[in-house]
Amino acid sequence: MGVNILVIKLGALGDMVQALGPMAAIRRYHADVQVTALTTKPYATFLRASGFFDSVWVDSRPSLLNVGAWIDLRRRFRNGGIRRVYDLQTSDRSGWYFRLFGNPRPEWSGIAVGCSHPHINPQRDAMHTIERQREQLAIAGIEDVPPPDVGWALADLDEYGLLSNYTLLVPGGARHRPAKRWPQACYVELAKKLCDDGHTPVLIGGADESDLLGAIAAAVPGAVNLAGRTD
Repeated sequence: MGVNILVIKLGALGDMVQALGPMAAIRRYHADVQVTALTTKPYATFLRASGFFDSVWVDSRPSLLNVGAWIDLRRRFRNGGIRRVYDLQTSDRSGWYFRLFGNPRPEWSGIAVGCSHPHINPQRDAMHTIERQREQLAIAGIEDVPPPDVGWALADLDEYGLLSNYTLLVPGGARHRPAKRWPQACYVELAKKLCDDGHTPVLIGGADESDLLGAIAAAVPGAVNLAGRTD
C-alpha cells in the first residue's frame, strides 16, 4: 500500500454528491493501493464514512498571506508518496496545488497547465458535472463510472423525531452564484405540496441558510426546520 493516490474535492455539497460516482470508480480502479481524499472540514466525516478512501486530509484553505500553512501543505504533498492525483475540483486553488508538488510532479488528471492527463475539451464548462467528470476520468484510463449513490450514508435520526414519511429539502446554494439557487417561493410551493400529499418537508442547511429555511418554515407550518442541526 505504499503508492498513494490523491483525490481532490473541496466542496460544495451538491458537487460533492455528484462526485461520488467518480470517487467509487477511482477506488475500484486503484483497489490495491492507498487512496487519500483532500477535502474541507464540512465534508471530512462524510468522505470517511463513504468507504472510498483509506485516509482523508482536511484542507484549511489557507489565505495567500498564511505562508506557514502553505509550507505545511507543500510538505504534505511532497512527502506523501503521491503517484497520481485526480483533481475533481478543477479550480484555481487546486491548480495551485499542482505547482506545490514541484518536480517530478505526480501524474495529474485535471486541467492544470502542464499536467499529464489534461481534460482539454473546450466545451467542458458547458457540460453537466457528471458527464464532465466521466470524460475527465476516461482520459486517465477509467472508463466505468457509476452514477452517484448515497445508500451508504446512514445515521441515527431519532433525536429529530421524524415520522416515516418525510422528504428532505436543501434550499441552500452558493451565495456568490445566486443564479444557481431555486427561488424561495418555489420551495414554499413544493413544501406545501408535500404536506398535502402526506409527507413532512424537512429543511436542512447550515448557518448561511438559516434565514432562508426559517422563512420557508414560517410559510409552511407543517415543515420541520433543522437549520444548523445536521452535518
